[in-house]
Amino acid sequence: MNEAEPTGLYPATVTPFASSLEIDFPALESHLGATAAVDGVRGLAVNGHLGELLTLNARERAEVITVAKKNCTQDQTVYSGIFGYHAEDLVEQGLQAKAAGADGLLVLPPVDVRPYRRLASNAESVLHFFSELDRRVGLPMIVHQYPAYTGSAYSLDVLSRLVEVDHVVAVKAASVDITDYTELWDLLSEKTRVLIATDAPGMLGMLLHGSHGALIGIGAIQPRLWADLLQLVEKDRLEHARDLFVRSCLPLMDAVFENQVPRGLASEASATKEALVQLGQIPSSRVRMPAVQVSAQRKQNIRTALERAGLLEYEHSDPVSL
Repeated sequence: MNEAEPTGLYPATVTPFASSLEIDFPALESHLGATAAVDGVRGLAVNGHLGELLTLNARERAEVITVAKKNCTQDQTVYSGIFGYHAEDLVEQGLQAKAAGADGLLVLPPVDVRPYRRLASNAESVLHFFSELDRRVGLPMIVHQYPAYTGSAYSLDVLSRLVEVDHVVAVKAASVDITDYTELWDLLSEKTRVLIATDAPGMLGMLLHGSHGALIGIGAIQPRLWADLLQLVEKDRLEHARDLFVRSCLPLMDAVFENQVPRGLASEASATKEALVQLGQIPSSRVRMPAVQVSAQRKQNIRTALERAGLLEYEHSDPVSL
């Protein structure tokens, strides 16, 4: 591992839409600028699932990258999500992201489709995609490891092979089960960066077990909160970390991400946007079809969680003393 590999907090950001469902660029500027400006944010992850990658075209993905780079400092890095089912598509997206200025790629599992899911445990099949990206794009790559319940999680044997690819610099571990996470960390943490990607109560236990940082969608909501949490754990101030987690993190995880096990149809992107609306950062929680927008009741639940967590005032509170 080297110091260029990702560590610390990488919020996964949203893509705001205007009433026309075109990208709302003033809102995007506001959102990305406010997120990147927070002390402790090491970079941004754009065009992921939370950024509604599946409904963005190539031009829009490039525009999002451009805005992200504009709002980041030279010391911050921008990773852009890519997703596809064949290597040529992934390579094309990777080259487009590179041309737009992305510093690296967040590679969503190309086996996340029914005929391919059983291939998640076959190293040669998975390596085909990453080897082509490694050879033909040449950007740092973060491997997105899905939770086991999706059926698209790579086996540990496959992950062990993937981290040997030259341009693979980290694994985004979206584990819900803490046992899955600890096994992944114990196997890979000395070979590559392991970034927690859990928007659920198990996150604290994972942080205590070990991490190199977090790449989390919930980190886009009051990112200073999540930066403070990571720093408290890093400084071994565990009682303070627990109190902050219970008081402010758990209500938000439940209301916005439903603890990473969805109970309804509303999209996590819309729920995250709604929290940002209520925090005054963007004007609308609208999403593109086929995603489902949050209901009036869900909006109220998010409001209650923000109030309970003290997040409406958190931005103006005293910084955590480290």
